[in-house]
Amino acid sequence: MAQPRLLVCGFDAFPDAPVNPSAAVVRALAAEGWSPAGAALDCEAIPVAWSGSLEAILQRGAYDGVLVVGVAVEAEAFRVETLGRNRADPDRPDHAGHRWPTPEIDPAGPPALPATAPVEAILARLAAAGLAADFSDDAGAYLCNFTLYGLLAARAAPAVGFLHVPQARECAADARFTLADIDRAVRLSLDAFAEALASRVELLDAVEP
Repeated sequence: MAQPRLLVCGFDAFPDAPVNPSAAVVRALAAEGWSPAGAALDCEAIPVAWSGSLEAILQRGAYDGVLVVGVAVEAEAFRVETLGRNRADPDRPDHAGHRWPTPEIDPAGPPALPATAPVEAILARLAAAGLAADFSDDAGAYLCNFTLYGLLAARAAPAVGFLHVPQARECAADARFTLADIDRAVRLSLDAFAEALASRVELLDAVEP
């Protein structure tokens, strides 16, 4: 049985999060060389850029699954995103001061695309660990939603998902969660993702002549 290949991405700093816990956790996983059981894992920190975030992922090549992690600075719980919406905020600059020119990501694209990641399994794993978490069908109109929708539209992998994490206490003193909490949630999400990918590969192997 082939081992699934999984990519996890976190975002670098932007004006609302001068220290972004999503990139901090992803870089820590890369430095440790950690991977979920049964899968090969690559890690990438991507820019908060209208032109750059999506390209940084797509240029890495083919994966069985991609999980993007982003911070929602006002969130009180982890959010497993279920939809990418064809929506962008043209009034909101990225980290370099650039803006998206239209309120749609793709004027010719569908209004929404469902996440193809194992969202139920990810949420169940977070809940079982006692972490406050829920589904979300609105990833906003900034780079998180932009990247999720773009990856789904490009069919960047058979399974694409997005995990919104709260801000970490190490990055903002009044935050509810610690960086260790966020690290744990990302690892649990990747464990669930890898398990689902392995099951898919087993099914494909079983039906091959």
